[in-house]
Amino acid sequence: MAKLAPFGWQVRVGFISGEMGANYDSILCGVEGNPASTEAARQAIALAGDHAKLHFTAVYTTFELGPDRHKDKLEESLEEAARMAGEAGVSASYNLREARYAIDVLLPESQEYDLLVIGTHGKSRARGIFFGSTASEAAHGLEGPLLIAREAPAGDPFPKKILFATDGSPGSWAPARAAGQLASRFDSAVEVVHVDDGKHPEAEPVVTDQVAEIAAEIGNPPPVATHEGNAKDEILEAAKAKGASLIVAGRRGVKGLKALGSVSERVVSAAECSVLLVPDGEPA
Repeated sequence: MAKLAPFGWQVRVGFISGEMGANYDSILCGVEGNPASTEAARQAIALAGDHAKLHFTAVYTTFELGPDRHKDKLEESLEEAARMAGEAGVSASYNLREARYAIDVLLPESQEYDLLVIGTHGKSRARGIFFGSTASEAAHGLEGPLLIAREAPAGDPFPKKILFATDGSPGSWAPARAAGQLASRFDSAVEVVHVDDGKHPEAEPVVTDQVAEIAAEIGNPPPVATHEGNAKDEILEAAKAKGASLIVAGRRGVKGLKALGSVSERVVSAAECSVLLVPDGEPA
């Protein structure tokens, strides 16, 4: 059962940047020449604004069983992304690389940027990890902030409605600050969902402090719903019920087969909206 705090919740929205919160100074966006990557480009442009370094990378894959990506199509998609950025007043660069898999380029290249943005085709997470879905591979292997971009279910502009998911752990502060600063920049609504997993006895005061900090960012306290149960299901149901265009959540960087139980990766694979994963700084 959800318990809703007695707060009003129309607020203003902002931006992000790892432990500090918002305003990424450099953004890398993967481009594949399909509608999913076009949406990723749109969201990367929105986040870049007029201050961030924005770079688009397309990868011509050489693995014979991989997706068919012709070089001319990829070049056209890169030029289109750069044109979109220019029309929005955002300066952007781009390049075409070649590799066996796109992730072989994007993961190492992303280490030079504050945020990686990738679109998704919505494949299952387990299949994606083992058979090469770029979004699943990124969620599984990236250590820095990651935005998996999807068009908002209601067609709302990104990120009009933000859902911040917290477990109330000390490590959830980084995504909390990201959500609040995003919420103060984009004039959006924000809501907090706390899934009580019983593992964090300090959760209640932590969530209370996170709500207060978000309120200080946006000018009004956001509503808070506390749930018990399966964390992934509760987060996804809350996002769907509120028509969220962005879920902001933490991630602990769990690797290998253990990652198949990762809440953050399960949310990424099953969400109907964009998901921003912010490293929470806690050990895996």
